[in-house]
Amino acid sequence: MKNLILKYWYVLPILQAVLMIILCLLFTTVETVFEYIVSILLTLTLICIVVACIVLLINKQWRKFISLFLISVTVFFVLGFFWVIFAMSAPDGFGRAHPIPDGLKYDLPLDEGVESPVTVDSTDTETFLQIWNYGQGGIYQYDFYYTALPAGDVFLRCYETTENIPLSEGRIEEKSSVSIDSTYSFSKVVDKKNFTIYEGDWGDYYAARIEVWHRDKATKKECKLLEKTYRVEGWMR
Repeated sequence: MKNLILKYWYVLPILQAVLMIILCLLFTTVETVFEYIVSILLTLTLICIVVACIVLLINKQWRKFISLFLISVTVFFVLGFFWVIFAMSAPDGFGRAHPIPDGLKYDLPLDEGVESPVTVDSTDTETFLQIWNYGQGGIYQYDFYYTALPAGDVFLRCYETTENIPLSEGRIEEKSSVSIDSTYSFSKVVDKKNFTIYEGDWGDYYAARIEVWHRDKATKKECKLLEKTYRVEGWMR
């Protein structure tokens, strides 16, 4: 084994580069089991490179050690940079896999400065929740009006409508949470609070059920206050 490493050390960074290129190409296509296989092989290759560096050091092969180390680090960072770019830009296909059913009633997020909000009516629950586009696709804000509430937290939970899939589970709840004091009449309890839906791609729309929840400060009991269906898209992180 030692003799093989000393003689063929240069094969490892070549194998590393090939595997990273294959992984980049696979990431731009439909996810398959091959992506996991290549990831495992790449991990094993990196372990072998570390072992090879140790062997070269022990045998005082300074030039080979420095060459192997520098080449491997360069390949890792250069191709790793492109892998990150691919990972951020590759579509995840969530919206295409969950088309909006024909006849489904839904609302569209409003564009601030372009569209006026629906007039809020305390007798019409459809006006209690208003979603706004904010910056890039998939990033939203929400306004919420409601009747008397005890002190606690108001927050969102979102689900894809056709399969009831939780969207950005945990992250939306945390990001959208607003602490409120006790209210005693119909009022605006949330004003332009941000949240982000990560599933899906820009312009690849699907239907999401957006639920507004309240968690009582004293009892910690949770209660769903309202739900409304919107056409949404995902933020391409």
